[in-house]
This record gives sequence, C-alpha cells and structure tokens, in this order.
Amino acid sequence: MTQLHHPPTARIHIESRECSPQVLERLTGATYFPERLLGPAIVGTVCRGGGHLLYVTAPQMIDADQQVDYYLGLLSGGSHQGGTDGPRGARDLVRIVTLDDASTRWLSTKVLDPVSARAASVRSDMREFVDTHLRAGADVRLSYFEPSRPLELLARDLGVPGTQPSAAHIPLATKHASRKIFTAAGVPVPQGTDVCHDPAALATAVATLARAGHRRIVLKLNSTAYGGGFGNALLELDDDIASAPEERTEERVSRALPHASLVDRKITWDDYVTLMKDSGVIAEEMITDTPLLSPSFQGRLTDDSRVETISTHDQILGDSGQSYTGCTFPARSGYRQALIDCGRRVGEVLLELGVDSGEYGVDFLAAPSGTGWRLLGCEINLRATAAKHPFTMATALLGAEPTPDGRLSVNGTEYVYQASDGIMDHRYKGLRPAQLIEAVTRSRIGYDPAHGTGVVLHLMSPVTMYGKFGALCIGHNRAHAADLMRELRTLVDGLVPGA
Repeated sequence: MTQLHHPPTARIHIESRECSPQVLERLTGATYFPERLLGPAIVGTVCRGGGHLLYVTAPQMIDADQQVDYYLGLLSGGSHQGGTDGPRGARDLVRIVTLDDASTRWLSTKVLDPVSARAASVRSDMREFVDTHLRAGADVRLSYFEPSRPLELLARDLGVPGTQPSAAHIPLATKHASRKIFTAAGVPVPQGTDVCHDPAALATAVATLARAGHRRIVLKLNSTAYGGGFGNALLELDDDIASAPEERTEERVSRALPHASLVDRKITWDDYVTLMKDSGVIAEEMITDTPLLSPSFQGRLTDDSRVETISTHDQILGDSGQSYTGCTFPARSGYRQALIDCGRRVGEVLLELGVDSGEYGVDFLAAPSGTGWRLLGCEINLRATAAKHPFTMATALLGAEPTPDGRLSVNGTEYVYQASDGIMDHRYKGLRPAQLIEAVTRSRIGYDPAHGTGVVLHLMSPVTMYGKFGALCIGHNRAHAADLMRELRTLVDGLVPGA
C-alpha cells in the first residue's frame, strides 16, 4: 500500500492584534496579546507534529523558559525539562524571538519598524528560519491573527503563504457589510439602519426604529477596529416617545443620543461623534429576550475554495452584554446544528464575494422561540477569533477533531471546556507565571493527559503587572469544566501574599 508522505512543518507566528491602538491602550494587559497562541503553537506544531516553531512576540515574556517548558510537558503530564519529556529534543524545536517594546503599537509595526536595529535582527532571524526549512523541504507558513497588509507583504517577501484572508477584504467585516452578507445567506438580523456619519443622520435613523416600537437600541461603530464590543453604545428611549408628533421624534432622539451608555467608558460622547464621522455608525434594535445567548461559529475557507467548519462556542460576555470575556465548547445542542448551517452559508457568500482563503468567525444571538431557538446574525469577523486558542489547544492535547455535529470525542468519551482570557484580580498583581505554573501542575486540577481533563494556563505574562491571566478548563461536561474554573480561582487566591 502506498503511504502518503507529509512534509515536515515549520511555522512563524506573529499574532498581531490590529485593532484601534486606542482600544489596545484601554484593554487591560492587551500589549501581551501576541502570547495568546503560544501554547497551542507549541503543543500542535512541536509536540504533536514534530515541527519547528519560531514565535515572535513583544514585550518581553515573563518567565519565558518556564512557560515554554510548561507547554512542552503537557502531553507527558509534567513540566518539560531539557528535552527528556515529550518529543525527543523538543526544546530545540522552539525558538522565542522577542522585542523589548511594551508600547501599544501593533506587533507587525514593531517587527517591521524600518529604523529599529532589533526589528531588523528579528527579520533576519525569520529569513534564516524560512530559508533553512524550505531547503529541507518543509511546509513553511507565516501565521497571524487577522488580515494585515504589512504581514501579507512580509509573507510574500519571505516566499511563504499566510493564514488569513486578504487584507483587501477587510471592509466585508464591517457591521453594515455583515448585515448584507447575513441577508444574502438567508440569516435573519435585528432591525437596523444604514450607516450614519453624523448625529443628525443618526437621530433620523434611530427615530425610524423608535416609530417601529423599539425603545432599546444598540449603536455600533461601522469599523473592524473596535473588537470586543468596544465600538458599541446602548441607547434607552422613553416610552412616551411614540406619542410625540412625528416631527418631534427626531428632536427627542437627538437629545437622548449624548446620554447613550458607551461600552468604552474611557471616551466621551464627543469622542464617539468624532469616531462616527470617520467610520460611521449603524443602529440596531436591541434584542431583549430572556434568556438571550451569544453563540459563535468558527470556519475556514480552504485554498481550494471550500468551507470548513472548525468549531462552535457559547460566548461569555461581560457586564454590558457586549464584550467577550470567555467561551464554552461546544455551543448548546438545541441550536448547534442550525449554528453550523448558518455559519457555513455565510462562508459560501464570502466565497462568492471573492474571499478565497483564511479563517472567519460569525457571532449570533440565540433567543427562545416556542420549543426551540431562533438565531439572529450579529457580526462577522474576517479573521481568527478569541475562541481559536482554546479550541486549538484542546484539539492538540486530545489529538481529536470535532465530529460532524461539532463535539470532541476520544474513544467514545466526550470532552467539553470553558475558557477565559480575563481571570483578573488586583490582588494577583506581582505574581509570576512560574508561580501559576507550579501551583497548577502540582495541584489535582492540572491537565492530566491520561484522562484528557484539567486546567491549562495561557496568556500568563500579564499577571505580574495587571493581575490578569487566562485558562482553559477541559472536563467531561459543562458542570465539570465550570468546577475546574472555580477551583483554579481558589487555588490562585491562595497564592496571594497574606492569603
């Protein structure tokens, strides 16, 4: 029998989050965002695949060696030491390249800085890595988080493919374009408006929603630069607005707009108006059904123009109900198949619009409807999403791919997980990643490869300065995963001095 030959793999990761620099300044610990996919890259590329990894990040990782050894040791049930555990010589397959730059500039900007000697050295390291592994016949790729023209040009210069859709398609992920794509895919959306670029036009548009009976409105900056709901504002209209003469409705809405509740609490309404002039704003009815859930679909467009289902999740949102803080896998069974069907239809429309490769995510609202659920399209992310790293880590650890109905199962045993990027407490400031690693690996909740369950840490460097880190909790059911997350908090609380 002829055996298929798979070339060795080599990956460069530059996980640059290219949203508004102002948003990055206000997201706690966001300068460390590029570290978020380090664990999955090590476990997937090196431990499972035996490939080589060059991981670029900034600012300096805290306890970098301990973090790398931790991830290398996950499949062997302990911290990796000097290549004796896990794949033979695995430590030599991982290279971390760091720029000592803690600014909120995009990582791609730091790497491609034309006047920085350190950036030039990093680019030289990448060139050497690519040339070495291409000569060896490896499949070499540049992995990055979202469409980026600078990183596209870098990949082209290195002579390797990138992993995301072309930056030319970024406008397809704006809020208004997303609504059009949902409609083309046959996915219903909340009632909404066209794009408005000034408060007067917005007041007119919102007045139309008010006359249709909507009193709670969500305003959304029509831009891909404000992820995590940071471009949203919540507007409450008085019930008596419907009784006002038509010509007075717009006036009342106009007076109400400056009192909208901004998700980004560090800007004013005047700031929002300035952003509105630039990117535009759409308004949508706020869906107020109870319960109201926020499931998401993750997909991929392959190089041969097919739509692949990657995963489904239920998102965990912050106090405003607008900002992502974590997720559970998989999405609920009551609407999971509908979620997959709708997400794939969105992918088909993206193909028709010329998007021919890369990852994409689709956020929905799920509201009760009779004995089932109704799904409404919320927004499209033409990039990887915040659900990528826990899913990639879970599948790499378990050595499993999702079933057609979106579950993870190994030898008949099903696994689920809960993940968070925002485990935060001011009391955790001053702790170090090495302390977190030691506490978790020595506890009974640390990941156990024999059973495929337990806690896996990620995004650890921010804990020292910001008291914030992330974790993936893999269990046999939702209650088990949630219990692991609670036990982790209790464990870390016990590390606080004086606890």
